[in-house]
Amino acid sequence: MTISVAIATYNRRPMVREAVLAALAQSRAPEEIVVSDDASSDGTADEIETLAGLDKRVKLLRQARNSGGVENWNTAIEATHGDLIAWCSDDDRFLPGHLEASAQYLEAHPEIGLVHSGFIDAVETDEGENKEPRRLRPAAVLTLDGLFAYFIRYYDWAFHPSTIVMRRKVWDQVGPFDARYQFSDSEWFLRVVEKFPVASLSRHGVLNRRHPGNWSNQLGSAHLQRELFSIVDGAIARDLSGGRKIFWRAAWRANVRARLALTLRARLRSGHGTAAYAAWHGMLQDTGRHAPLWMERAGEAVIRRMCADREIRSPREGVSPL
Repeated sequence: MTISVAIATYNRRPMVREAVLAALAQSRAPEEIVVSDDASSDGTADEIETLAGLDKRVKLLRQARNSGGVENWNTAIEATHGDLIAWCSDDDRFLPGHLEASAQYLEAHPEIGLVHSGFIDAVETDEGENKEPRRLRPAAVLTLDGLFAYFIRYYDWAFHPSTIVMRRKVWDQVGPFDARYQFSDSEWFLRVVEKFPVASLSRHGVLNRRHPGNWSNQLGSAHLQRELFSIVDGAIARDLSGGRKIFWRAAWRANVRARLALTLRARLRSGHGTAAYAAWHGMLQDTGRHAPLWMERAGEAVIRRMCADREIRSPREGVSPL
């Protein structure tokens, strides 16, 4: 089975270069690496063009205008031709053996549509890069029957998109990422599990770069949590009925409120006042309940006082998804 790697990028010249080189160095070589540049202004396209001149497997697509992100993801994947499609974010890097292990599993298990795996955080600080392996989960197969319990258990990281390797028919049948969502990869993952069994491999597949430009930083974390709530809540309404629907909706909503409370506490401790308020607002208004406005405003005032004139205490706090 042939393997294509898809990478979408924007203004990350040094990072995407490392991502491409890591893909080229895989023990099971990809037939192509398609990089779609979203009208970068920092020379990213020139960098990829240089790599393409050195290795014909690297293919550059230039977007005429900046799409905002998700459309560019779709462009990169749509341009691939392999039997298997591996996704990689432009700031991540495949670890050795990632494509080989993923492809071997799919070849040995024809019923599985997609595989994903664990990852190692590469945390960037002023002192350099610290590698922090995430605890590996047991190998497992996920189907629709266990989908909502899975998202409650693994709420923080249900999957890492840069570890995804899928059969082409998965993309053809499920369709592209939905640009209405920032968390479009999670919404897409739910649609995949509705149609195909998905396997998680108990191995580290990628280096997950943690840096100030990550989407999940600061305010983004709370916003993304509220969006994830809506995505999964909608899937429960779509896929379940009767008592099962009532049970899983209640369990999911209680879980998100608890997670937002943890986010609120973490942001208060680190002095991220705006992000703390975003979590507070989500708890009161965006998890199936609508608290009185006076309660929200009173909480906001307390949060602003607690975070006034405070600084982030360390670089680690500035790049952690909380």
